Amino acid sequence: MDSYTSIARFYDLENADFTEDLPLWVDLARAQGGPVLELGCGSGRVLLHLAREGFTATGVDSSPAMLTLARNRLALQPSIAHRITLREDDFIRLRLGKTFPLVLLPFNTFAHMVDPADVHAALETISRHLPPGGRAVFALPNPIPIYGDPPEALVLERTFRDEARSLTIQQFSSLRVDRAAQLGYITWIYDAIDPSGKVTRTAIPMTLRYFFPNELSTLFAGAGLQLLHLWGDYDRSPFIEDSPVLIAVGGRE
Repeated sequence: MDSYTSIARFYDLENADFTEDLPLWVDLARAQGGPVLELGCGSGRVLLHLAREGFTATGVDSSPAMLTLARNRLALQPSIAHRITLREDDFIRLRLGKTFPLVLLPFNTFAHMVDPADVHAALETISRHLPPGGRAVFALPNPIPIYGDPPEALVLERTFRDEARSLTIQQFSSLRVDRAAQLGYITWIYDAIDPSGKVTRTAIPMTLRYFFPNELSTLFAGAGLQLLHLWGDYDRSPFIEDSPVLIAVGGRE
């Protein structure tokens, strides 16, 4: 089942203000050259920004609902639509038959590789689509604070508006961590409140894998990749224990 089918209508609204990672992806694309491959492209937030900056890009996602959002967004921007190719596929088994100087996995995409076999298969897919000198960049949650002090109650993440439907949306989450398995069992809850006060609730369970910095080098090496950088933020500052994110850069030399 596609977990994003039920929440796709909320996705762009809740992430509309998240732009802090975009300058990094553009800088990397300028350094590496195009075209760019984005795995887990979702509704096209990163892809469209790259296209507006003049890059050609291919976006791959396994969610039909999210790709529909991406196509709808592209339809509204015909001047850049020719720069973007969208493909519905599971990137564990992806075979595009060409390489890309830059492969991006923004916004916790790689954390969806829950099964260890899928982790290895996905890394092999990424390696297969990188030329010598190519770079793959993974934006992941920092597992250290999550493991050290996971929230035990329902947490209000954000409140946002769906003006088209005259709704106020409250987004909550709950998290249970299996430390031994390196898995987080998350439930996302969206309460849509109409002008009369009626609440319609949507709850979606999701499982994410957490990766620790010291294991990434070994995982990458198994797919013929070198771990080149560990950054703790989108400004490329070094990763430390309380960094807001874990950004790993792998490469083929």
